[in-house]
Amino acid sequence: MKKYLYLKKITSLILIMLLTVSLTACGQDEQDDGSGYSFTYTLHGNPKNLDPQLAEDKSSLMVIQNMFTGLVTFNQNGKLDYGVAKSCEVSDDGLKYSFILREDCFWHSEAGPEGAVTAHDFVYAFKRMFDPKMRSPYPEKFSFLQNAQAIIDGKMEYTELGIYAVNNTELVFRLDRPNSEFLYLLTTAPAMPCNKRFFEGTKARYGLDEESVISNGAFYMTQWSYDPYGNDNLIYMKRNFDNSAGDRVYPYMITFTIERDENAVAANYEAGEADFYVSRNAQKKSFMTSTEVKNYETSSLGIIFNPDIKISAEIKKALSLTVDRKAIEKIAPDDLKVAYGIVPGSLYVGDSVFREQYPAISYDFYSDKVSDEAAKLARDYFESYPGEASILVRNRADAGFINKIIADWQDKLGVYVEVVYAEDEEYDTRMAGDDYFMAFTEIETSDKSVYYYLKNVVDTLYSKNDEKNMKGRLDEALSYSNFSDICGIFSQTENEIMESGDYIPLFYRKLFLIYRKNADDINFNPFSGQIDFRKARYYQ
Repeated sequence: MKKYLYLKKITSLILIMLLTVSLTACGQDEQDDGSGYSFTYTLHGNPKNLDPQLAEDKSSLMVIQNMFTGLVTFNQNGKLDYGVAKSCEVSDDGLKYSFILREDCFWHSEAGPEGAVTAHDFVYAFKRMFDPKMRSPYPEKFSFLQNAQAIIDGKMEYTELGIYAVNNTELVFRLDRPNSEFLYLLTTAPAMPCNKRFFEGTKARYGLDEESVISNGAFYMTQWSYDPYGNDNLIYMKRNFDNSAGDRVYPYMITFTIERDENAVAANYEAGEADFYVSRNAQKKSFMTSTEVKNYETSSLGIIFNPDIKISAEIKKALSLTVDRKAIEKIAPDDLKVAYGIVPGSLYVGDSVFREQYPAISYDFYSDKVSDEAAKLARDYFESYPGEASILVRNRADAGFINKIIADWQDKLGVYVEVVYAEDEEYDTRMAGDDYFMAFTEIETSDKSVYYYLKNVVDTLYSKNDEKNMKGRLDEALSYSNFSDICGIFSQTENEIMESGDYIPLFYRKLFLIYRKNADDINFNPFSGQIDFRKARYYQ
């Protein structure tokens, strides 16, 4: 397989997708093009920390998305685009990335402008991430950077990380091994820049209150009020007019209201007090008629087997074939869609949707009658199994289709499986301790990348015994440069798991973005839950 061409392909996409600059005078809003609106969104929970190198909770990541801009970003069409960088050159071996930064991207805090963003700000941010004193959760994701793994292992100082600034506008990354996910990772929170002078001036309060946050993105914070016992909790963010001159920002303002109760988040949207609502249920009749809905497949749900219990692939396949997926879809909640593969439909490779290029292979997923040999094999196994043949289930709301599955197994195979329902804490404990025979489980990810999703699948299924070295194969795929070669590895891994029966996918779970019909150009990441309001418009 030829290597590094994929890196060039992604870089080329960036090189030809330069931003079209629309200059606008400070404070001047053109309402007829959808600009100038003040959007409102309700956060479920107060942001815990607005330090991009530390933040993990969804509320924090939502605010960070709109406060910071990285070297590259995703636009509202899901394509990689420039952020603070204006050009990128990748070496032929894929081990050196050279960025040239724009000179019209500026820091802004509540106190006012804080100077231009420089290459040194990115160097400082990455080295902070790898400083063991910071205890950032993100170094492993960037372990392919030069010296990164040695730093993680405590064998080198974090200052030796493979990133340096040639000058204020030239930034270089060096890698120990090629990684086709690198540009994607540069769009995520931990890759955002950090202003050293401002950071040190906050005296360990960075990201924790309105005086200790700074923005290099589309909006800067003007107020952050939160009383855990009171109401009127909110964050105000205003357009950074300096940055809008070089990369136009359409909204004038964002108001993030903060609710402790998830039901209050929905109530705010229903009452017309928010412009967006992210939900597992798009069918609420009480929603206003001026609503648009988009749905995204974000995770898969299916049946896994205890890794310590030996069950042949033939028995697993028989169990899968005798599940009438179309029948159980009719009695499943609205957010579930029958799955014909493992990888959900909204995941990406680079800036392409994986399922648009590589549809799930249509296995014969249902059979009214499996072979007598397969049925006998399954029946003999379950009859001789010394323990309790049961399926562990987290949510009693799933009882309808779980019982239908068990009825199919009893009718077509002559085997009976007990259902064991468990509350969240017990379920998680039993799953972590492999205390189950079978389990109905959900596999999800906070990343929009197929690579990270399949890694979660492999970790879930083969944490004890990865005989086929699927983790190694997935990691190797990142060194490939050709898009088809990378996707071929992902597709091969998915299909091998399907054929083995180690995971029986039943559903994809859908996530719904619900918003006012007047809104347009919404850039939503359903995996992280972030909405990028930078280019959002609202037509009065």
